[in-house]
Amino acid sequence: MSDILSTAGLKHLSDHDLIAQALLGASAAFGELARRHASALRTHLRRMGAQGPDADDMAQEAFIAAYERLSEYRADGPFVNWLKMIASRRYLRKLKKTQKYLFVDDMQPFEPTPDIHENRAREGQIHDLDGALSQLKPAERLCVTLNFSGGLSHQDIATETGLPLGTVKSHIKRALAALKSSLAVGNDRVAMES
Repeated sequence: MSDILSTAGLKHLSDHDLIAQALLGASAAFGELARRHASALRTHLRRMGAQGPDADDMAQEAFIAAYERLSEYRADGPFVNWLKMIASRRYLRKLKKTQKYLFVDDMQPFEPTPDIHENRAREGQIHDLDGALSQLKPAERLCVTLNFSGGLSHQDIATETGLPLGTVKSHIKRALAALKSSLAVGNDRVAMES
């Protein structure tokens, strides 16, 4: 009964209190951190370009790495941002191994892979960020997600990806313009239908 009460009580603690408890050996405290931030971490990875099951696996790997390195967390920002950085680095390492041409600044037109958003995108009806992100070139999607969801500066993204700083800035600028256009078209359509 005390385990149930202590687990229920963990939900009311801040991330910093849970981290302190986890560092003292309370694995349930880290479990609460994982429960609290799993969805945000998986969403971040999907927005970077990871597919569903792959995003789930990478998120789990990031939690394991975070647990093993929890004493290295310096509390200089939100815990979820630290988790996103761990997950981002793992995902980037995987990309560099499996998709060596992703980081080549290819000026050729990009044809996004068909997905559930394809028909709505053709009709100018993208209503959600994930749908709009799916229409970006992979490198643009990665850079803009690292910048806004991951909280990395342009220089940090250049360092992590190995792309030149100017290329990172260009990718983010083009991605923001495309997202603004896609989301504005969707919002205008929704306003007209209302």
